[in-house]
Amino acid sequence: MSDATSENKRHLLARIIEALENGGGLTDAILDYIDAALFSPEPDRLASFLTDDANSERDSLLDLIFFPDQAAQMNLEPLLEAARYSVEDKIKLHDRLMARAVHARVNLPDGRKLVSLLVPDFIKSQYLERLNIAWQMDPQVATAIEKCLPAALGPIVKVRLRNAGIGTGSGHGVFLCRFFERMADSHPDYLACLDLALSILQTVDDGVDVYDRLVEHKRSLFRSLQQARRFETLLGQSNMETLMLQGVRAPHVSPNTLMQHMRRVDLICFGIFGKTEAIDMPIEEPVRQVSDLDTAEAAVQLLMC
Repeated sequence: MSDATSENKRHLLARIIEALENGGGLTDAILDYIDAALFSPEPDRLASFLTDDANSERDSLLDLIFFPDQAAQMNLEPLLEAARYSVEDKIKLHDRLMARAVHARVNLPDGRKLVSLLVPDFIKSQYLERLNIAWQMDPQVATAIEKCLPAALGPIVKVRLRNAGIGTGSGHGVFLCRFFERMADSHPDYLACLDLALSILQTVDDGVDVYDRLVEHKRSLFRSLQQARRFETLLGQSNMETLMLQGVRAPHVSPNTLMQHMRRVDLICFGIFGKTEAIDMPIEEPVRQVSDLDTAEAAVQLLMC
């Protein structure tokens, strides 16, 4: 092990402790969650809640507050990449982190201090786990990122890869290299396409045809799109309460979002493979069939198909 690598590994503990000490920032979204799920987040009451060791409900909130965000991960990524931690190194670092008392300042969204608290061991442990420090990038993928992406985009992409924890098998590595070489990083959906590609890779073994899996995902999105549009038709004929009583469940994703996801699949397929699977959009005939059914029960049956 080189002296530089050893120094990086020693330095990482201090950097993680520093990140925890400065990682207790409340956001407007977290305050909205507290207001909806716990109580009205007046500062005094919230400070008392966060320092109450006997209150089990605070654990979930602390876990939300001390979640490593993208900025913290980007700050650590160069060090993690250079140190190349092993699983054994991670275990040793975990033990050293547990032995250290970490006091963190929790700030309100405007930067004002709310309270200081001793970070519980389970928060330190989960923070380290989420950094995924033992994951190591395929050298060929790292080369493709350095060669093909702007300097400002590279760290963001590397953090996404680390969070996904994609294996370093040859098939996954080849696909990712082609992604970085062939996809236009200036496209506004570039990072969304990367997130989609990584989610697909997480579902396939190395060596499985990724194009086929992308096409399968697009077909699944298409089926969901048909159901969402059928639901909109039923909702135009009845109200939500009646549909719920009939056992009809609202789709989790809107038709526009599903269409957007399908377009991203096409962007990936065209960009990397030069082709995509054409799927005809829903025609009006199924909609007329729904509206022409005699009973609500029949319409529900068609929706569930």
